Amino acid sequence: MDANSRIIEGYEFVSHNPVSFPEDETLHRSAQFYQWMEKRRTVRNFSDRPIDRKVIDHMLMTASTAPSGAHKQPWTFCVVSDPKIKKAIREASEKEEYE
Repeated sequence: MDANSRIIEGYEFVSHNPVSFPEDETLHRSAQFYQWMEKRRTVRNFSDRPIDRKVIDHMLMTASTAPSGAHKQPWTFCVVSDPKIKKAIREASEKEEYE
C-alpha cells in the first residue's frame, strides 16, 4: 500500500481513473461491442465439465465489482455444484417463467 492509499471499512480504497478515447476510436469500440453482444443467446444446455474453483472465484469477484446504488452491492451470489440442486433450481425458474 502506498502513502496515498487508505482503508475504508476494512477495504483498500481504489480510486477511479477513467480512460477516454478519441471519437473515432469510441465509435469503432462501440460498434465492435455491439457486434459481440448481438451474438449472445440464451443457453438451456449446460456442460457438465468441471470448472476450477479459482475460475469461479474470479467470476464472482468480477461480478461483485459491478456498480450499484450507493455502492451497496445488494446481491448475493451462490455457487451450486450439486447436479440435483441445479436441476431443481432450473425447474423452479422455468415454472415461474411459465406462470
